[in-house]
Amino acid sequence: MKERKNGLFSVMTRIEGMSNQFTKTDWKIVQYMKENMQEFVSCSAQDLATQIGVSDASVIRFAQKVGFSGLNEFRYILQSELERENTIINQNSYTSLMHDYNTLTETLFKFTKPEYVDLLRKKMLKARRIFIAGMDLNKNIAEMAGHKFMLLGLDVRVITTYDTLKLFANLATKDDLFIVITLSGAHQMLADALGRIVQNESYIVVISNYERSLCSAYADLTFLIPKTNLLENHDTITREIYILMLFDIIFLNLLEGDEKSHEAFQKIAPFSSWNQKDND
Repeated sequence: MKERKNGLFSVMTRIEGMSNQFTKTDWKIVQYMKENMQEFVSCSAQDLATQIGVSDASVIRFAQKVGFSGLNEFRYILQSELERENTIINQNSYTSLMHDYNTLTETLFKFTKPEYVDLLRKKMLKARRIFIAGMDLNKNIAEMAGHKFMLLGLDVRVITTYDTLKLFANLATKDDLFIVITLSGAHQMLADALGRIVQNESYIVVISNYERSLCSAYADLTFLIPKTNLLENHDTITREIYILMLFDIIFLNLLEGDEKSHEAFQKIAPFSSWNQKDND
C-alpha cells in the first residue's frame, strides 16, 4: 500500500493529461488550484479571478476546457473528490494505476476529433501507398499498426529507420500518405525528412504529445496523445498503449466506413468473425 499525495485525484490527473493544450493563463489557474485547493472550491469566480490575476471569463473557460459545463460543476466534482481523498489515507497502488489509465483513456477520446478520423479514412482509401513511420522507441508500434492495416487490403509500408524514411521521402509523390509517430515532435532529422515529403506534395499525419512542434509544423493532420510524464504512475504507464488505442479508433472507422475494407478484413484476418467460425 502507498499513500497518495493530497490533490492527485482523477480530475487533476485529467488536467495534467491535457496540459499540452493549456495557455499561460490556464497554467496560472492550474498552479493556483494546486496550491490553494480549498479556496478554489469555495470562492466565487470573481474572487478567484482577482486572486489568480486573470479575468472571470478565463476561469469559466478553463472549467469548460477540462470537460465541465461551467465553474459550479467543476468545483462540485473537485469538492467531492477532495472529501473522498480525505477519507482514504492509504489506497491500493493498483487502484491508483487504474485511475490514471481510465483518465488517460478518457483524455485520448476527448483529444481525438471524429472529423479528423473521417478525413484520415478518406485519405487512406485514396492513397496509392501508406507509410507508417516509427523510429527508435516507436519502431514496434509502427510494425504492429502496419500489420493491422494490411489486413484491410491497403498498400501499407512500415518505416523504422531514418535512412529508409529519407529514401522514401525523396521518392514520395502526391498520391502517398505518411503517418509519423513522434511524441516529442522535436527530432531535427525527422523534421528534415518531413520537409522533403512536403515538397513532393504527399499527405502527412503526425501522432504526437504536442499540437505545435518542429515536426507537426509539416503535418496536414496532427493527432494528440495524452502525456504521462506528470502523472503519479508515470514510471509504470506504458505510453504505447495510447498510440495503439488511437490506431484502433482509426481502424474501426475504416471497418465501419468502407465496405470493401470490411470485407477484406473478414476474409484475411485470422481473428475475424468469419475465420473464428471456421476454427470452431
